[in-house]
Amino acid sequence: MHILTTSAGQSGTIKVVLRSSVALSARISLYDKSSGSELVANPDSTNITESKGITTIDFSFEQDLVEGRFYSLTIENFAQTDIYYKGLVFCTDQTIDQDTNNYYSVNDGEYVSETSYDNDYIIL
Repeated sequence: MHILTTSAGQSGTIKVVLRSSVALSARISLYDKSSGSELVANPDSTNITESKGITTIDFSFEQDLVEGRFYSLTIENFAQTDIYYKGLVFCTDQTIDQDTNNYYSVNDGEYVSETSYDNDYIIL
């Protein structure tokens, strides 16, 4: 699963192992599983590089992605006859880094603990 942010025009980067070698351009599309709409990456901003079998793709979308939604990722040729990669994308603006124990939380920002007092109780 790949993680992307919600900002339009902001480039995203994914690293994948493709089924076959790709020319210097490909059609990258995200299918929104909630609304049924499809977003296609701007072909002019698509940058594909390959090193040691891992393909790095830099791209951007003209529309915003929606926070908390899942998208089906498809990388194919422009004629849409050959599919090079299929995957899943999750969209969030939270900072996720497993090395520092920053995990995704559905309750992020919903519950705030009060720290202005020492939580002492007086029993009469």
